Parts: sequence; structure tokens; C-alpha cells
Amino acid sequence: MLCGDMSEGIDKAAVYAAFMEHLEKELGEAVAASRDAAAYATDEEARAESKWDTQGLEASYLAAGQAGQAREWMRAIEAVRSQRESLVRPVDRAGPGALVKCVQAGEADWYYFVPAAGGQDLRVVETTVTTLTFQTPLAAALRGKRAGEAYVAVGGAAGTVQFVG
Repeated sequence: MLCGDMSEGIDKAAVYAAFMEHLEKELGEAVAASRDAAAYATDEEARAESKWDTQGLEASYLAAGQAGQAREWMRAIEAVRSQRESLVRPVDRAGPGALVKCVQAGEADWYYFVPAAGGQDLRVVETTVTTLTFQTPLAAALRGKRAGEAYVAVGGAAGTVQFVG
């Protein structure tokens, strides 16, 4: 696996903006789902018709779960906003804000190192960029590496870090 620079014209500020937009959308959807579930849990239709009817109770559990998901999205938004400067400035090693292109077996993958909400796929300049937190094996293999340094990725694939950004 080789990791390259941002030579294809992807602007890190655009990746950050796409990430924030994605997080805000996810938050909005989680809040709406929580409200819908809470409304249903207290609706006349959800009232128990027998002691075995748990529809209203289940809806209240769903509402609580959706509210918890909304809180997680909000925490992610706060973490990303609080680190905006480090996420958009140029970096010389794999760390927060690094934008990396990795190629393995002819397939290219782009990763953006973020403090929260890893695993989100963003579309930027017709390219998919996946957010990556340092809790992942790939990020652990790359963490702190500078251009030209070697690393071993998941599954034993070796590579050299060849990126700046």
C-alpha cells in the first residue's frame, strides 16, 4: 500500500466542509427520528390494549436510542469544530487533518484523519474520501509517519508513506 500526496486537486478545506455538512445532516436525521418515535410513544395508537402489548414501551426505547444517537452526532460535531484549524492546515505527518491517498493492488482510497465520526464516506470533487479515526488499524499503522517512512498495514501489506497534507 502506497500513500500519496493531494496531487489530484482535492482541497482539504472542501473535505472539512463536506464532513461538517455530513455531520449536520446526520444530526438532523437523528433528532427527527427521535421526535417521531417520542410522538408515537405517547400517541393514542401506542396505548397498550393488553398487558402483553408493549408497542408504546418499545417506541419509548426507540426514542431514547435515537436521542442518544443525536447526542453522539452532536459530540462529534463539537469535537470536529473545536479542532478545525488543525484539520485544515497542512501537516507533515499522519495525524489530525492528514488527507491521504492510499493505493493497494491498483485501487486508490482517500482518507481524512479526524477526531470523531470515522467511517463516513464523503464525496469531494468526484472522489470518495473516508473519515478515519486513530482507533482503526490502518490509522494506527500510519500514525506519526512522515513522507518516505515505511509502515505495515492491516493484513501485512507493506508500504511507504509518500504524502504531505
